[in-house]
Amino acid sequence: MTEPDALQQATERLDAAVEELEGFLRQILSERENGDSIAVLKERLRSLTEERDRLKLDLDAERNRVRRLKAANDEVSGRLEAVMVRLKDMMSAVPG
Repeated sequence: MTEPDALQQATERLDAAVEELEGFLRQILSERENGDSIAVLKERLRSLTEERDRLKLDLDAERNRVRRLKAANDEVSGRLEAVMVRLKDMMSAVPG
């Protein structure tokens, strides 16, 4: 999975969780008006909170992965640049 794909999936999951939370809040308001059980609502809230926490951990992991990939990219770029400079120096030293 590529970096943009992983971030896109994490973002989509977060958006879905937010949409679910919004729906849940609308449901709470209508159920409260109808007198439904507070225990059911608390359990649903606990479940959504757990999902949010999992999504946050996933997003944090992806952000850390992106940081590591960027650092590796910077290191490789620096090494390639140094090799190119050395090759140019060697080419100028070769007669002809």
